[in-house]
Amino acid sequence: MNIGARLEAIAALVQQNCVVADIGTDHAYLPVWLMQKGLIKAAIAADIAEGPCRAAQTNIGMYGLKDKIEVRRGSGLTVLKPGEADGAVIAGMGGSTIVQILEESPDVAKTLKFLIVQPMAGAPGLRRWACENGWRIADEALAEEPQHLYEIIMLVPGSEPPHSSIEYEIGPRLIEKRPPLFGRHIEKLYAAYARMLKSMAQSSKAQQSGKYKTMQELLAGLEEYKHECDCE
Repeated sequence: MNIGARLEAIAALVQQNCVVADIGTDHAYLPVWLMQKGLIKAAIAADIAEGPCRAAQTNIGMYGLKDKIEVRRGSGLTVLKPGEADGAVIAGMGGSTIVQILEESPDVAKTLKFLIVQPMAGAPGLRRWACENGWRIADEALAEEPQHLYEIIMLVPGSEPPHSSIEYEIGPRLIEKRPPLFGRHIEKLYAAYARMLKSMAQSSKAQQSGKYKTMQELLAGLEEYKHECDCE
């Protein structure tokens, strides 16, 4: 089974020989792939919608894994009992939605040994929330598929010193590791902030706002990393 660069990067961060919950599983490609590779003991594939749950059941049955992967329909972590899974994957949603899922099920979230999140947007806010709410950023990865560059964040229970705004923006572990796609990541962030600032510059009121100043500072920080990447 070919699951693509995004799911492979997520799979690489899953702790081996564990029970993992895949929240928003869609077709259950991730847990099926992990089971096929012998990397996990069992999985719970969950989705809020009936259609994806049916598709997951079909896919799991096709690979003969009904005794290893259970499909549950429900919202977020509410499908789990505390301690039922060693870790969870929440991928393909907005950062604020991921935060909402975690805040809605604190009794379950606090029993997880690891959490892998892949926000489609809002990664800086998600990182900041995690570090302020009992999670440590253990690892980060980047994955690229046509027209998309994905940020993947592995969280574990614990604490770490607060990060700067630019570190939350880029990703502290990505800054440390400088993976092959790091330059592309910086370019993407820089281009996005440059567009927003250009748009805000059309309004004198916007230029006087605190948000405009904050974005200018972030753009300046990103420019420094951009120059570093250009030199390598």
